[in-house]
Amino acid sequence: MPSIENWILNPLDVINRMFESRESDTEWKQKVDEFFARKLQDEKLNSLVPSMNNEALHNLPPNTLMKFRCMIQDSYEPEYFLDTYQLVDKSTGDKKTGSSRYKDVIDRPGYDVIMESKDNETGCRQVVYCVAVPGENQWVKQVYVKPQTELKTTKTNEGNPIIPVNYYEDFAVLLAPNFPKQSEPQHPPPQTAHNDYLSTPKQPPQITPTSYPPPGNEQTSQNVEKHHPIPGEDGPVCIVKVYDETMELKVNETYEFTGVFSVDPIFSTPFDPMDCNGVDEDHMMELKSRSPPSSLVPRLHVVSMKPLKHINPLLPATIPKKISEDFTQSARYLRDDLIEFLKRLTFGDEIVAQSLLFHLLSRVYTRTGTMAVGKLTLNITGIPPNSSYPKLFADVIANLVTKTHYLPMTLDNMNKLKFTPKKDYQKNKLEPGFLQLSGGTHLVIDETQLHPGSLDPMGVKNVQALSSLMTSQKVDYDFQFYATPFYHDVNCVVLSEAKSMLPCDLQVKLTPDTPVATNLEEYFARLPPSDEMLNKLRVYLTLGWMGDYDMEPSVMKQIENDFVASRSSDNEKMSADDLHRLLVVARLQSASLGKSKLELSDWSVVKQFDETRKEKMK
Repeated sequence: MPSIENWILNPLDVINRMFESRESDTEWKQKVDEFFARKLQDEKLNSLVPSMNNEALHNLPPNTLMKFRCMIQDSYEPEYFLDTYQLVDKSTGDKKTGSSRYKDVIDRPGYDVIMESKDNETGCRQVVYCVAVPGENQWVKQVYVKPQTELKTTKTNEGNPIIPVNYYEDFAVLLAPNFPKQSEPQHPPPQTAHNDYLSTPKQPPQITPTSYPPPGNEQTSQNVEKHHPIPGEDGPVCIVKVYDETMELKVNETYEFTGVFSVDPIFSTPFDPMDCNGVDEDHMMELKSRSPPSSLVPRLHVVSMKPLKHINPLLPATIPKKISEDFTQSARYLRDDLIEFLKRLTFGDEIVAQSLLFHLLSRVYTRTGTMAVGKLTLNITGIPPNSSYPKLFADVIANLVTKTHYLPMTLDNMNKLKFTPKKDYQKNKLEPGFLQLSGGTHLVIDETQLHPGSLDPMGVKNVQALSSLMTSQKVDYDFQFYATPFYHDVNCVVLSEAKSMLPCDLQVKLTPDTPVATNLEEYFARLPPSDEMLNKLRVYLTLGWMGDYDMEPSVMKQIENDFVASRSSDNEKMSADDLHRLLVVARLQSASLGKSKLELSDWSVVKQFDETRKEKMK
């Protein structure tokens, strides 16, 4: 059996031995798949495989096994290659068979390839362009790189550390409900009247809206586009090659690919047009775009892959039944603690805290026609301009969930940023747009930054794209001659002074119930709970967001009766849209308690919540 050093540090050697000892063309390929699948199913062994996300590219040795946690940004046409080929020894004339599977080039010193051999076989592999997950928060990166103190570190027989990125035996502790309540800060900041927390201070702090680079993609020193959807992000990118032709790979989905890391010297320099005499200019542009230097955009030949339903490093990729059971028992207590934390974030406003909880747990769980069922876009009003609160709010949310981005809705951003991806037919590539985000991303939109002025045609198009995302979780990608709808699952919360210009499912006004700090930065610096509590809340939000949902026919019948009775007494009291919103909130109320089925008690709580919310809006 190959040692750890062999199959991780030299996977091609393991693959070549299987090829040399093959009994048939299909049998050896299946053996390769089974070998690496078996190795990588062992979490301790899996944790030994280096990740492109954690190291600078120049520190990663070529032709070793490597992982990449990423989102598919673009898909290319299938790539054809010599799966098997005949070789002839230059000195002896002896012939043998080789394979270029899991390789970019054929490199056999002392041999010539017999290109016209009838024994040569052509293979096909899928090719996708992948980027580090857009909006991935810093705490996620840190836990993947260096797990928190709760994670156990074990050692192999050779003494090498194995640091798993998942909780297993510790889940009972992680989800334990009997943790101490978080105490209030011992030295609270100075207090003022209730509404002063959002007013412009006498000497307002310098709030600089997030500034983005000029429209376009990140350029490296060799002028190579890296195609990150969010301007300013500069995580690793990779051209990933998948040998399973039956696998359906979709743009915007997240995966963890494991494969042979290739930075072959033949791709180490920028594309040289002089190498393509006789190629027309349009095709040359495509070749240049598709052949970036491997030192900047490496290749990964996949031996194993798994779709990622979430990227929370505190949880295993596939949630075991035991964890779900622990969550069901502990969710009620964790919910109470999260509500208390969100109340501090919203200065004691329980209705806004509850609305925010529902929003954080929402996701599109089904689609009916153009309707994205399950989404809950939130509009928090009462936020005046020139306040640092929206950015501080976004930072808190980023510390709770795995993927976020803060968007100051300035005229400059709206007019200059490219929100929708666009197909470049010269390069035959999909140019990224700001809204090309993976499922489960939280977008915090600061509408208080929108000052009087005019939107140019690009700005109007961007607002329309944002509105479409919030209404139907759909963005029309620009393919120049036509628009192609791409469906998303992005949670959007808008912070605004009055009712937002963007369409939102739930609107609530922030009205502090407790005196708050004059210095918001100081207040928010003291806001985070302990690391242990923070991890509990992060796990709670991920498990609640992923939970299944069902409704008993008897409960549905009671809801229908309530709707009919409400319409009979007052035709304007509850519309069909109101009922849909309440059904979504009722599902989220159940999810927040760790339940998969709606109970009548939850429906009653939701009706009371909505009545209180409407009273606040008057």
